[in-house]
Amino acid sequence: MKYFILLSFLFSNLAQAMPKHIEVWFLSIDKQTSLLHFIENLEKQTPQKKYAQSGLQCQPMGDYCFDPQIGLYKKGAPQPEAIDYAEAEKNEKYNFMDTPSSIDRDMINCDKASFFDVFCGKSQKKVKQGRADLEVWIDVSSTMKQVDFQGFDKKCSRELFLEKLNQTCPMNKKMKVYYFEEYRKEAGSFDRSCLSGGLNNMKRIVQDLKKSETKNVIIITDIFEADVSFIDAIEATGRATIKGLEKPLYAKDISNELKRVRKFCQ
Repeated sequence: MKYFILLSFLFSNLAQAMPKHIEVWFLSIDKQTSLLHFIENLEKQTPQKKYAQSGLQCQPMGDYCFDPQIGLYKKGAPQPEAIDYAEAEKNEKYNFMDTPSSIDRDMINCDKASFFDVFCGKSQKKVKQGRADLEVWIDVSSTMKQVDFQGFDKKCSRELFLEKLNQTCPMNKKMKVYYFEEYRKEAGSFDRSCLSGGLNNMKRIVQDLKKSETKNVIIITDIFEADVSFIDAIEATGRATIKGLEKPLYAKDISNELKRVRKFCQ
């Protein structure tokens, strides 16, 4: 009887903590747009070459290379091999993807209060008390480069989405933003939205979701994270809407959701 009462107490607390509404957006690769941006940036770097290269291409992306034919691969490998994202977290040969020298770890964190720095940008002061009705969790792992890359000199769709949403749902007042790969971190500005590095731990994301006390959560990730276990865990909440599985959802189209999403913070 005591165990039953304890379990009932735990489940009731969990139900109260979990958001009332959850959305997961799985972004797919827009091959036409991705290839166009790749070619444009390739021409900017090597303007004397106006023809497609017959050999393996290396579009620099941190510690990795990107080739339209095989995707992301380790820079400098004697025989480049496409990364198997489904097995990457379980396989030791992909350990190079998560190193202390990665771009994401080298970035300077903004001060938690209010700080301006050429590396971190202008951060907004975080709200210490209370909570926002809307939280947007942005995936910044390495695979996001394949689904949301607008060019090295342009803002990605995730950042543009946040900037527009911020106009009606001010960050740290009516909305909170988190970046995640291995861990979820609260954002102080939007300047990290387009970064990509490291691997995701979606089990930890599910755990964080169950502890969240906000009303609405939107998780923007890529189709590579559409693992059965993750989807089952999200659907098991009975409060989730999943986009991008039955019909591809592209990064350029997420701005179409703005009018509807704005209602979550009003």
